[in-house]
Amino acid sequence: MFDTPANAILKRCSNAGQEDSDAVLNLLAAYKCALTSHESPNTRLAKLRDLDFYVHYLSDFTGRIPMDIMLNLPGIVSRAGAISYRDYLRSCFSNRGKPYAGSSVNRRLSNLSSLWKEFVAASLCPTNPWRGLRADDHRCDPTPALSLEDQSRLISAPGFESATNAYQRRRLLRDKILLALLFMHGIRREEARLLKFSDIGTNQGYHVFTVKAKRGQVVQFRLHPKVFFYLEVYRREFMSDDGYIFRGFAHNGNSKTGAPMSAQTINYIVKWWAKKVGIKQRVSAHVGRATAITHALRHAPIQVVSRAISHASIETTARYDRTKNRLEKGICTLQDCEV
Repeated sequence: MFDTPANAILKRCSNAGQEDSDAVLNLLAAYKCALTSHESPNTRLAKLRDLDFYVHYLSDFTGRIPMDIMLNLPGIVSRAGAISYRDYLRSCFSNRGKPYAGSSVNRRLSNLSSLWKEFVAASLCPTNPWRGLRADDHRCDPTPALSLEDQSRLISAPGFESATNAYQRRRLLRDKILLALLFMHGIRREEARLLKFSDIGTNQGYHVFTVKAKRGQVVQFRLHPKVFFYLEVYRREFMSDDGYIFRGFAHNGNSKTGAPMSAQTINYIVKWWAKKVGIKQRVSAHVGRATAITHALRHAPIQVVSRAISHASIETTARYDRTKNRLEKGICTLQDCEV
């Protein structure tokens, strides 16, 4: 099986031995620390993919083989080379035929910068050529948000009450809960994917659920009463444990492993229901987060919304804001639509 450059260097780390020089051992240790130390599997995967993308870029540009580049990477890149790569990323197009968003460019640059921090710490190079490098004012279309009408139509679409059999009722009820959590409460796709029944509880007289967000944060969300009711029905009728809420299951309604459904399946469910109700714009699980944040900002200060959805900074929340006028202020509930 073909190994990508990043996976190949990790295998090289595992096979490092006494025959390797101290410089090579230091290099391999820096790669291992940079590529495997983050607790989030999605972040680790992004680091691997971004490094692969950069190594292939260098390979095409220099004609050197990827492994040769990996073993000499700290000494290859200058500040001018880093800027040239930044400009190259700004000219690239995604699979949807649109230029990379500024956030995507910044993520790739940031992952390379974190790798070079390890190189500098291991004395493999004197400076970090990626430090402070950003996409500047490069932008493309931001993640869209649904209107309140489309949001309500989407969440109301799975009518489990009219299901003709147990399998259909379970699927519709599961999808309704998933859409409500994404588009009303604004949680991330990965947070929804890993949500368990054991994460649901009470706090100060309210029904809440707890998620493990980015940077290891533990965040509580207040459950909409109807969503809590749907969860109780789903648990009572179809679940016998406190495991994952969103699991894949066969046509007989049984889950074979109890494992959570994949991120791709969650996106497929969202897109399927959006198409069914006639929403024409691009819809994904992340559109649900943008939708919830946008409607919340109509009723609450941005500082309140930013804390509620566990953003690291207000600037991050502002990028989701699709409103131009937020004169109405109130309590942030993220629960303005009918379910």
